[in-house]
Amino acid sequence: MLIGHSERRIHHGETDEIVGAKVVAALRHGLIPVICVGETAEDLEEFGPSKVPVAQLRTALTAVPKDAEIVVAYEPVWAIGSGQAATPEQAQQVAAALRAHLTEALSPEGADATRILYGGSVKAGNIAGFLREQDVDGALVGGASLDLKEFSSIARFLKHVGA
Repeated sequence: MLIGHSERRIHHGETDEIVGAKVVAALRHGLIPVICVGETAEDLEEFGPSKVPVAQLRTALTAVPKDAEIVVAYEPVWAIGSGQAATPEQAQQVAAALRAHLTEALSPEGADATRILYGGSVKAGNIAGFLREQDVDGALVGGASLDLKEFSSIARFLKHVGA
């Protein structure tokens, strides 16, 4: 279950606190929440790439049990639908910062077990670069999932690499 996607935050006024409450509710009902975090272009310019996503995750995990099974999706808002993805190195930098916070919020084991996905203009031509990064465990495919040829290419790549 996706929680905290940028469209919900922007168009429905979902705050980090609302996202946190939804995460707790999802866990209470046996669902694995996919917590979306990411910075706008303005956030990126003012704070750098990881400050806002880590702050969003910190709030989302405030009342989450240390043994909770969650997934984190890093989706830089400036990349969603723009056709301009972060570089794999940028994605790794943020994913590493998110994993470091997961170590504090959950445990080292919980952080290792948590999948961190990259989402934001993921395409067949760039997915391999993201998946080579140590802290990027997968991808959250958005717009490319609406294009049969593009999505099929991504799926074939993932099958080929055994992901």
